[in-house]
Amino acid sequence: MNYDCPICKKVGDVPGLCGSCELRFSLDLLRLIATLRPLRDMLDATVHYGGHEISRTQTATPPTPIRLGVLDLLDDIDAAAYELHRTLIGCTLAGEYRLEDVVGTLCDCAQADNLGTVPDAAQWVRRVSKLNAAADMLLFPPDLHAIGHCPNELCGVMLYASDGQHEVTCGVCGTTSSVADIQLRTLYRLCWDTEHVGSAAQIARTFTGCGVPLRRNTITQWAARGKIQSVKTVGTTPFYRYSDVFRQANFAMKNFDCHHNRQWE
Repeated sequence: MNYDCPICKKVGDVPGLCGSCELRFSLDLLRLIATLRPLRDMLDATVHYGGHEISRTQTATPPTPIRLGVLDLLDDIDAAAYELHRTLIGCTLAGEYRLEDVVGTLCDCAQADNLGTVPDAAQWVRRVSKLNAAADMLLFPPDLHAIGHCPNELCGVMLYASDGQHEVTCGVCGTTSSVADIQLRTLYRLCWDTEHVGSAAQIARTFTGCGVPLRRNTITQWAARGKIQSVKTVGTTPFYRYSDVFRQANFAMKNFDCHHNRQWE
């Protein structure tokens, strides 16, 4: 009798995972072990120095806040490891066997003879894969930057995206929007009135981050030629209105027939 692998749908002689998927599942379990130490090190960085203990010292900077996401992930890994282990050995109650440390439990699961035939094998593979993905997100976070507020009027939380990302989904209301649309909305909001000002570097960085490449030297050259005027000076740094820069940028685009993804020089 032939059986289909629940992951890759490959036909095999025994029910459960095929040899390749079982090996990948075992490696994913061992990969969870490798993430435990870095995750715990992240918690060690949240030690609050100070207090009444003599051995502690008072630092000049405030302590790092406790990373609740790391604690939740460690708890999820522990729960998954012990639950999978009970399933593999056929126990239905947690008290029927002595709990070992999570590293030893994951090792036992990874080398279990019946790992490929565990009940609901596909769900277990996906669960372990999600745990590894969550660990990677915490240990190696993507280079995210703020792009603007959620377009949902009832939400309005700040949204973040990585370079090259085209769409973003709000984690609060679930609204999916185009990154370019949110960036343009943010830029137009800054340029709508004359209250928003910034230095040449700040304005250039904001325009570029909103999808409209602009150089700081271009703004300073416009100011030197009298095309825009500074509204104030902080120290030796002049500040300009976003609306003035936006108006001059539009004028330059029309004169030189530039499109939105070309740098002004």
